[in-house]
Amino acid sequence: MRLAIVSQSARIYAEMANREGFEVLAIDAFADVDTLAASEEVWRLPALCEQLNAADAKALITKLDAWQPDFLLIGSGFEADADCYASLYKRFALPGNAPEVIEQVKNPFWLKAHCVSRHVRTPEVLSQAPQNGRWLYKIAGQSGGAHVSDWNETSVLNAANGYWQAFQSGQPVGALFVVSKNSITLIGVHALKQRPEKYTYAGASRLHDEKLTQAMQELLDAVVPDSGLLGINSLDAIWQDGRLHVLEINPRLSASMRLYAALPLIQSQLASCQGMEIPELNVYKTHASHCIAYAKQTLEINQAELPTWLEDRPENGTINRGEPVCSLYAEGPSKDAVQQILQDKKTQLKKLWGTYVCEHIEFNIH
Repeated sequence: MRLAIVSQSARIYAEMANREGFEVLAIDAFADVDTLAASEEVWRLPALCEQLNAADAKALITKLDAWQPDFLLIGSGFEADADCYASLYKRFALPGNAPEVIEQVKNPFWLKAHCVSRHVRTPEVLSQAPQNGRWLYKIAGQSGGAHVSDWNETSVLNAANGYWQAFQSGQPVGALFVVSKNSITLIGVHALKQRPEKYTYAGASRLHDEKLTQAMQELLDAVVPDSGLLGINSLDAIWQDGRLHVLEINPRLSASMRLYAALPLIQSQLASCQGMEIPELNVYKTHASHCIAYAKQTLEINQAELPTWLEDRPENGTINRGEPVCSLYAEGPSKDAVQQILQDKKTQLKKLWGTYVCEHIEFNIH
């Protein structure tokens, strides 16, 4: 079966689809070594990290028409491009949320009202600048956290679709879940990592807190019905004093799927969106952590110096400041064991690349 996957980074989805027996066309912004290895064909589209213009969208559709996929799966990259997503949804067999559902769920004011009506905690949101207190300024419809910033009265605002969300203290957590015809299945709960002094997504770690897991399932049972959501989605929240506060819902495939990659999640996406029973999804007992490393300055890294245990290994040796360098992954019987594995990998990279290079990389392993 031919499967096309379009996302800012398609690597994890391509690898999972490959293991599950699909023939894959991967379209993403990086075309890294691992994506090339997992796919029948890879097409690099850098504009997925920004916003597709008319020419990009036309070229994307032309490429997909030529591939003739049985199904098209969508990850990040279309949150701010509803028209392009809608055209893909209409033209191809796209198992996922309908365009109107995505537009609704990504509307912060709809989400706030929806949560309040179901007695679910969520920070206050405003369409006008607040007068006092601590607030975050966000761009509606975006993903990945790069659009989030701390706000003050001197902040420079340059987006017509920006809004303010009250800052909520506590532990940032995420939930990966799948919605099928008759069920809401919580796949896992994880801690969310962010870049230092930023809100950009930098990875996630599995959590095994029974109280948190129960609270998250109860939250999903309250929020998901009547939302229109279908298939695999993720939810970001803050966990504080035994209570969850919803920040946003991502109605698409999620990078956090890396933590649950051994499960048949691609098959689950297809089955759930076609009204079929999803495969059994076993609960993980082990700990795991996925960490995205970012460049603090422009770096040159040779392909020959990229160990096979690195993930998202760059095809191009030049990595600009602020871009992802690679990813590290570790799994073990405890949080401490995972942390030690990640630290050992960082030590190996220091020996291979040199201390100077590694000092200019955010490894985000903590």
